[in-house]
Amino acid sequence: MSEKIQPISNPALKEAIERMHAGEHSREAQMVTLQLLLKAQLLAPVSVTHEKGDAQIHFQLLSTQDDRAFFPAFTDLAELHKCFDRADQQTLVLTFSDYARMILKDKSAQGLVINPLGNSLTLEPPLVEYLDNLPREEDQKK
Repeated sequence: MSEKIQPISNPALKEAIERMHAGEHSREAQMVTLQLLLKAQLLAPVSVTHEKGDAQIHFQLLSTQDDRAFFPAFTDLAELHKCFDRADQQTLVLTFSDYARMILKDKSAQGLVINPLGNSLTLEPPLVEYLDNLPREEDQKK
């Protein structure tokens, strides 16, 4: 029995971010966007190398003009290809919690930027930490 792999797509999150860029900055709009982000599966550009039988995963970072590094995350392949258009670009599927652990643990990045070359959403460590500590629906079901 084979399951068909579904492409990563987050149309509701992408639309919520677009609405914020269009000027909808109400607290409700922000909360909807952040709640969608907490549930999303995102594409992370990586390079994988093999050394002595071990796979090494290297997460790609984007730098700002003031040399601050951010983890890029993408809602779908179309957004990924705006920034990384190589046909052989390797990716991993990560959640917000995965990114939060990396940002808060190793400090190699100053935060996370969703769809950096489109309607983007940037989250710096204080907001990442706050969001990572919010109760999740799956936590409340236990």
